[in-house]
Amino acid sequence: MKVSDYIVNFIVNQGIHDIFGYQGTMIAHLVDSIYKNTKIKNHTCYNEQGAAFAAVGYSKASNKTGVAYATSGPGAMNLMSGIADAFFDSSPTVFITGQLNLYEYTDIPTLRQQGFQQMDVISSVKNYTKYCTQIMDKNDIRYELEKAFYIAQDGRKGPVVLDIPMNIQREEIEINKLKSFQPKIKNINNKQYDIIADKILENIRNAERPLLLIGNGVKKNSNEHKLIKELIEKLNIPTITSLPARHLFDINDNLFFGYVGAAYGFREANVISYKKCDLIVSFGCSMCRRQTGANSENFAKNAKIIRVDFDKEELKRKVHKDELSFCIDFQGIIRSMIEKIDFNVSKNWLNTCISIKNEMRNFDNKLKERNVNKIVSQISNYFNEDLSVFVDVGQHQMWAAQSYETRENQQMLFSGGHGAMGFSIPAAIGGYYATGNRCIALCGDGSIQMNIQELQWIFREQIPIFIFVFNNRSLGLIRQQQNDFFNKLHYGSSRENGYTVPSFYKIAKAYSLQSYEIRNEKELNNAITTVDSSKPCLFEILIDSNSEAFPKTYFGEEMYNQKPYLPKEIMEKILTI
Repeated sequence: MKVSDYIVNFIVNQGIHDIFGYQGTMIAHLVDSIYKNTKIKNHTCYNEQGAAFAAVGYSKASNKTGVAYATSGPGAMNLMSGIADAFFDSSPTVFITGQLNLYEYTDIPTLRQQGFQQMDVISSVKNYTKYCTQIMDKNDIRYELEKAFYIAQDGRKGPVVLDIPMNIQREEIEINKLKSFQPKIKNINNKQYDIIADKILENIRNAERPLLLIGNGVKKNSNEHKLIKELIEKLNIPTITSLPARHLFDINDNLFFGYVGAAYGFREANVISYKKCDLIVSFGCSMCRRQTGANSENFAKNAKIIRVDFDKEELKRKVHKDELSFCIDFQGIIRSMIEKIDFNVSKNWLNTCISIKNEMRNFDNKLKERNVNKIVSQISNYFNEDLSVFVDVGQHQMWAAQSYETRENQQMLFSGGHGAMGFSIPAAIGGYYATGNRCIALCGDGSIQMNIQELQWIFREQIPIFIFVFNNRSLGLIRQQQNDFFNKLHYGSSRENGYTVPSFYKIAKAYSLQSYEIRNEKELNNAITTVDSSKPCLFEILIDSNSEAFPKTYFGEEMYNQKPYLPKEIMEKILTI
């Protein structure tokens, strides 16, 4: 069997029937094999970055392994932002790159380039992959594929890169002579789970104001997610999340108090975690400075912190010097905790948290500065079916995280750690092929232009994606930063200073997509209720060019004290409850 045929058969046998990429000389044998296999569908992007983000979106939407390919040199380089995104957000993915024929390499290692479009892909990606290798022997193909797909899903999930020279792809192999990969058997000590569960429950029982913090280590609809929800309900314990994990809970759930964030987090999540609780138990959360604030030692300084994560490196970044940390798979711990729970968290504490939430949300709901949040909430009310919402990077990301109301059967997915503009549209394409359900992409006028070419992909395959572009004709988050630190000099972020945008609904029409230009809530309602929902559509929402994302913590302020500031008497009331 030809090596490239073997690769495609292997991918199909993993239960993967969609693959994303762009044709090129050094990957042509693999692409030829993909098209000849009737059990897998090839999806061609218009920039390899689109394929990479599609594979990431596929993975994020389903927890399955996403696969993308590219040719050597510039093709491989274009994958890298997606590879980095998968690494930082723990998305299981396999990326296959073509490479120069091995016989074209010289024995001069210091030569700048070994041949046309040759690049050292492995050295370029090794710092943000779980595993990467160049396949030098055709008989290693089974071993390396099995290893790659195993590593992508094992432990803290993430990306793997296989660099396969063109001559290896076209070689013939004898399948029965190929060696296999045998992962090490992991010994699970159930007693260890019980010991840690007892320790955590003891601390929760003894605390007066305990709080759970859930991070992106918990994926929606995973076993961990189901167990976490059962644990929360059984304990009746207030819970907050990181931004990427915000969709794990209904925004109006009585036990959920939003996501914590040093800049744009929910007010109630920030004040409850920063000032009110006396214990934080964290599962799968990095607790980086985006969550704790620049001076992390001040975060929850009157509280004890217990952290559970299966990445020991994350636990090295301590928030408190005396925090308790356990590097272990938390699924077993949560199961043990659920079995052992024989108490509830104080109702008085829960009622205190609810009072804080009500005070703060009532204040925010009256702010004219949050009018765009109301539009985002309105959009979410139109969609009750199973779907995934992919959010790009910019002010609209904050509005979506704060106000898009995901249902139990919906998820909201971000480029979390990497924060890559141009993520949402190709990721939504991948999400559609992973789930078969409609996807929504929320973009800004800046981020959409990073991968706007993939509108042709959406049209070509008639993918039922709804794209909402929030157009304030500026790079809004940067403009806000410039207001705060650069004397309102909007260099590179506004129309007057070198940044302009086109008419996006007209561009969508050029791609033969349904499209609407929207100026108010009535036009939004008319557009969504009259559109052919079985086909893709772009909605360009024109908003004030001075729109801002609030609430926001300003530099030097404690992270719970966010602008627009609460009246002094309300804040004092909250702090003394």
